[in-house]
Amino acid sequence: MRLNRMGRVWMAPACLAATICIGGYAQAQTDGCNGAEADLKTLNGELNRNALADAKSLLARLQTAHPDCAALLLANARILTVEGPPSAAGQAFSQYADRMPDEATGMAYFARFLIDQGQYAQADEFSQEAYMRAPESPAALAVRGQILVLKGQTAQGRELLEKSCALQPDDAEAEFQLGAVLDRAKRPAEAVTRFAKVVELDPNFASAWDYLALNLEPLGKEDQADAAYRHGLDVNHEGPHYDAFLDYNYGRFLAKRNQLDEAKKHLDRAVTLVPDYRATWYDRAKLNFRMGNYAQARTDGERALSITENTGGILNLQVYVLLEQVYRRLGEKELADKYAKLTRETPPPARKDYGDAPQP
Repeated sequence: MRLNRMGRVWMAPACLAATICIGGYAQAQTDGCNGAEADLKTLNGELNRNALADAKSLLARLQTAHPDCAALLLANARILTVEGPPSAAGQAFSQYADRMPDEATGMAYFARFLIDQGQYAQADEFSQEAYMRAPESPAALAVRGQILVLKGQTAQGRELLEKSCALQPDDAEAEFQLGAVLDRAKRPAEAVTRFAKVVELDPNFASAWDYLALNLEPLGKEDQADAAYRHGLDVNHEGPHYDAFLDYNYGRFLAKRNQLDEAKKHLDRAVTLVPDYRATWYDRAKLNFRMGNYAQARTDGERALSITENTGGILNLQVYVLLEQVYRRLGEKELADKYAKLTRETPPPARKDYGDAPQP
């Protein structure tokens, strides 16, 4: 039996190979879903699109008509991964595992839940078991692909995600994960197609709107990117698809379009939403410098320098250059000379992609 802080869930893979496992788990159980097949398909589609209100309404009707249908336990668990505390979701998955201990789709959605909880080793184990048991299951393909990408096996992960999306084209999360792979590969045209599909399926998926805008930018589709950013901000509420970097990315975008006052509003929010990220302070410092707010630019620049950068984003050299300019404008020659000296003594970066926008 596998035990963790969320309570009893699936047994270990070694136990799954047995006909009867310790604790009385049977290899197969009567499902009790006869006659509900069409509604279950609809319910699954609503969950894939994150249409939780419709899913909950249908689930309630099905629970009355088919109280012994194990698939409804899984549907409830999937809803609780979004709306309930982790303990409630874990208990719901445990109830489904009691009824359907060998069922791969349940393992796959449990693995996806574990990823959200940061329990990557367990997610890896369950995703692998789900995929081995049902290599044609869209849910198993999607979560195994996601795990492989996280492990650096990008080509294999992308292949599984593509297969999942082809088999189950209404899964917003799988489409999002595939889009993220394409984004990291700097294939914006393909990424745009995937993220556009995500927001078509789930218009409230704020992170997908952010990624869509970020990938429209290099394609020169600035007006479409602007609209995507605004859509994302309109639906950016607390929840699994909340995006703390949306204001930052939009602020940078507006600054590039010389909409400085609007850009400042969003960068002001960004430094409160992600205060430990160097790029937010650095980009607001640059904006304040452009607007003639030199004292504020100095404060932001020094704050940026105080934050250790370990993400491959804004380098010390960039901050030194900016602070030299700021202190020259402020007439503080000694400090300006200090940062000029640091600029000369700091070697240039080995890579040229250090200025990329952060990802949501």
